[in-house]
Amino acid sequence: MASTETFHCTTCPSECLLTVCVERDGDGTSHAASVHGNRCPRGKRFAEQEIICPMRILATTVVVEGGDERLVPVRTRTPIPRALHKRAMETVRELRVSAPVHMGDVIAADLLDSGVDLIASMDVDLA
Repeated sequence: MASTETFHCTTCPSECLLTVCVERDGDGTSHAASVHGNRCPRGKRFAEQEIICPMRILATTVVVEGGDERLVPVRTRTPIPRALHKRAMETVRELRVSAPVHMGDVIAADLLDSGVDLIASMDVDLA
């Protein structure tokens, strides 16, 4: 069975509008049979990944205790499956870190067994 999906590529500022012919196998798996509208090879790779398992960087904040800021911005070092974002946010909401925090510090290693660390995106000094 085939269908068509349309979405924008987010790998660069061009944000190409992609049209993807999606084929679904009998076992329910999907793959991109064809991709149109991409102006570079990254767009094709993005579309294929988006059909199989959409991946995104998770960016949020974590509470800092004893710091000159109450929150530190954090992000995943690399994209994680979008399907994990809700569970990841539930985990992150419970986290607390103590100042000082330095940009790049690992706040949570191997978040949800994804193999991806949650890292600080800013320095927070002692209060």
